Amino acid sequence: MAKKKSIEMKHSLEPENLEMQIDRMKFKEIMYNLLSNAIKFTPQKGEVEVTSKVVDNKVQIDVSDTGIGIPEEKYEEIFDPFTQADFSSTRKFGGTGLGLALVKKYVEMHGGDITLKSEVGVGSTFTITIPIT
Repeated sequence: MAKKKSIEMKHSLEPENLEMQIDRMKFKEIMYNLLSNAIKFTPQKGEVEVTSKVVDNKVQIDVSDTGIGIPEEKYEEIFDPFTQADFSSTRKFGGTGLGLALVKKYVEMHGGDITLKSEVGVGSTFTITIPIT
């Protein structure tokens, strides 16, 4: 998807050989949903970046994009099932609105949290933190 839109993909992963007790399938689903949303909402020739680091015995993963951004008043409700940031009748972006609800559920299943920082027209950063056990 990123190649088709000429989106530059970047990553900075530290430490590279981190081992965690985590449901591998759920973690893949978390990352798939965050990355596919970042790519979907980023325009041609934009940028998506994934970074990870360990902070206070938790792994912190940031997925950032140079996409359309999300208004602050939508921050909480975009994690609700069947909800999307674009509620207009002329929606440009498809999807069921379940991806972020699943991400939140799966992150919380692992004792973690998800947060969002975004600016309309500039981009978004979704941050997940999951304890290392």
